[in-house]
Amino acid sequence: MSLSVTLSLVGLSACGGSDDSGDTDAASSSSPAGSDDAARSSAPAPDAMPEPDLEQIPDPVATVNGQDVTKEEFVTYYESQFAAAAGQAQMSGEELDEEQLQEDTLEVVVDSVLLRQAAEEEGLEPSDEEVDTLLEELATGNGLESVDQFLEVLEQQGMDEETARREAANQIAIQAYVEQEAPVEEPSEEELRAYYDELVAQQEGAGGGEDEASGTAAPGQPEIPEFDQVRDQISQQLQSEEQAAATDELVAGLREDAEITSNL
Repeated sequence: MSLSVTLSLVGLSACGGSDDSGDTDAASSSSPAGSDDAARSSAPAPDAMPEPDLEQIPDPVATVNGQDVTKEEFVTYYESQFAAAAGQAQMSGEELDEEQLQEDTLEVVVDSVLLRQAAEEEGLEPSDEEVDTLLEELATGNGLESVDQFLEVLEQQGMDEETARREAANQIAIQAYVEQEAPVEEPSEEELRAYYDELVAQQEGAGGGEDEASGTAAPGQPEIPEFDQVRDQISQQLQSEEQAAATDELVAGLREDAEITSNL
């Protein structure tokens, strides 16, 4: 399901830190040779990432059907959202609207809570074995050798094992609820072909068509593999899109009947 509607295991897709040494070297090499060392050492780096302002965030941040969304729970997700948004703002040169980002983040957190509550009402409680399997998949997906190593990385990011296992269970329960309430059928062969043909047409439109001599994509354009090579990927993509849309509808229905109070 779309991770945009879950709070589960926040930030796990970015366990490895990014390497900014190249940017740092470029910045230092472009500095005037005669600049004052003391002044330079006291000045902030031009590409230093800003830190989120957490002082004014209330506790609880919100209440959803009588259940508090704690500041700790909110901040865990907000910090990862802030890091991504701040990076994009630096690249685009635009100013980051932190107040709007907090409100947008809370919307996502509330959606997650609503889905978790709905899953609990349906009695969807994953087993320990299911939680172990998900953690193993996440460890492998993050390029780690074991669940223990994965949990160590989470610990460094501020998430202990108990919280990680709880959030993994939440993710499994939410997934089961969405699949139960909004099952997604495998797309037909015609739908897969139509999607593939659209990709090919878009590439030809962007690159001025294929190279007639070689039958390959125009220079500068990535070549799209044959349909049979990407069929399964297209199927997964279409099912993911359909399930994301169905999830949005589920959340909208849950919101209509929910009592939500924001303290932001």
